[in-house]
Amino acid sequence: MTEFPPLIPDRGEDSDWDSTLVVHNHFVNVSIVPERRHSGWETVERGWVESKQQQAQAKGLKSQGRASDGPFSTDASNDVLSSIATDASKATAFFAYPQMSIPTPQLEFDFRMRVLLNPQSASISVGDGFKKMSTFSEGTWSGHFGHGLVVNGGQDSQDMVCGDTIATQVEATLRLQTADEPPACIECKLRGNRIGPSDLMKELQGPGKCRQADPRLCPYRIFVSMKTSDPRYKDKLNTGMWIGSCVWKDLEVVFDAYRIS
Repeated sequence: MTEFPPLIPDRGEDSDWDSTLVVHNHFVNVSIVPERRHSGWETVERGWVESKQQQAQAKGLKSQGRASDGPFSTDASNDVLSSIATDASKATAFFAYPQMSIPTPQLEFDFRMRVLLNPQSASISVGDGFKKMSTFSEGTWSGHFGHGLVVNGGQDSQDMVCGDTIATQVEATLRLQTADEPPACIECKLRGNRIGPSDLMKELQGPGKCRQADPRLCPYRIFVSMKTSDPRYKDKLNTGMWIGSCVWKDLEVVFDAYRIS
């Protein structure tokens, strides 16, 4: 069995990451769901309609027990069921080839990456807000296709206020270097969003401000693509697609990437 180096190097006792958050094993065990296929949209639609009918019947019976002549009487319940069936029937008219079964994408854990942002950043005025430009000072990665370093790269991010939440849009380009001799160079592009309550997002932004805040409370998801001209890796990476789940605390970002197959 191939031995992989630790996914995240030990940073010593000064690390304030939750030990249940950063895994120091050689690899993460991820159970792969067998490929699932369905018989077409007809089965999906039928299940959806039956589920809605059951919910409507339950609501109707509950309301009927309180007031038999109320708005959820038997006649009203039948009207609800009829409306659901009509809406579902109308929806099927817009499906292309509703009887055709399409393979379901599968996810397989592929690699973990850790990057450290430079404390200095630049802000650029964009419309009514600002976009922050920053660079990565260092990083490591390890996974199925190898391991190595993050040698340079940069990112830009922009906060958007949506009601009581803040969404941070992030785009980054990284240059990865493998541990081979000679090393291969890989261009890695990331794009995604981090979303959370405004108070928590503000607490997580900036070094030294989030010792008590848990970054896992703010969902952070990204799309990942990679490209290289090195013949040792181009067949493995150039046509691949990944999605990632991240945590961002202080100046450090760690994410797991899952290949879409």
